Amino acid sequence: MRVDLPDGQWADLREHINHGTDKHLKRAWRKGKEDPDLAFDIDTELVRAFVRTWQVNDPDGNAIPWTDADAVDRATDDVVDELATKAAELWSGVTAPNAPTPD
Repeated sequence: MRVDLPDGQWADLREHINHGTDKHLKRAWRKGKEDPDLAFDIDTELVRAFVRTWQVNDPDGNAIPWTDADAVDRATDDVVDELATKAAELWSGVTAPNAPTPD
């Protein structure tokens, strides 16, 4: 899924994650609920879990390679916020229980 971002930037998000990644996100979510200082980490973890690749620039306009370990931290807040929102929507759809099957 392609997400268009400001200034011609973009990110490709995966629509499904594996079970291990889902457990990691759930742990980050729980830690954020228990410790308000960790609450914002879930945005970073969601972006890391769902972004496949991107063309995103740092605040100075320099390209940030997705493969850099600190790529998400180097991106601007508006980009991370938008990607985290999209990823959260995908995550909630992935983890939503299936509708009951009719008898």
